[in-house]
Amino acid sequence: MVQGQASNGFTGCGDHVGAQQNLVGAEPRIVFVGRPGSGKGTQGKRLAERLDVQYLSTGDLLRRHIASSTALGRAVARVVNSGGLIPTLLMVAIVEGCVDAGGYVLDGFPRTVEQTSTILGHDCLAPSLAIELFVPAELVMSRLASRGRVDDTAAVARQRLALYERETAPALDLLAERSLLRRVDGVGHLDEIAARVWDEVRPLMQASNASPAPASN
Repeated sequence: MVQGQASNGFTGCGDHVGAQQNLVGAEPRIVFVGRPGSGKGTQGKRLAERLDVQYLSTGDLLRRHIASSTALGRAVARVVNSGGLIPTLLMVAIVEGCVDAGGYVLDGFPRTVEQTSTILGHDCLAPSLAIELFVPAELVMSRLASRGRVDDTAAVARQRLALYERETAPALDLLAERSLLRRVDGVGHLDEIAARVWDEVRPLMQASNASPAPASN
């Protein structure tokens, strides 16, 4: 399969948005988690550019399927418009069909304990770090109301937030148990938030860049 192209021929996968030299030796695999409207997309894109890796938003990917009126897109539309979650195996297949070999910043997946457990055991998708962008619920409700998307009506937004607390919050515990989770304050100026994110990512990048000790003769 060509990287960046899903198995059904769909080509609306995430872009390699990096514009700088890759800062790491080993491929970075970083997932962004957080409430809907927490700014994961904005910060995820900025981090992907800094790392020179692919940025992949599962929300954008699914909306492209919907816009393309694929069979998958029509099925996804019914779930998204009701505020529900896409089945795990389907999401894994979609994401796996789009990720590049050089690492990724992934926004919007995993969202459940089942999804998290699945990708943690997946050779191609297992993350090296998870960033939780924390924003209070009342603030994300205001953000969602201002976006005006069809899946961001007040009723759907409330349902999405309730679903996050019920399904995604427990998944964060699983990431924390693996020492992968870093919580970042997602309120403030975009540059300030990006700096906080980088403070959490930097140690991983430095470890990846560390040269192995020379073998003894």
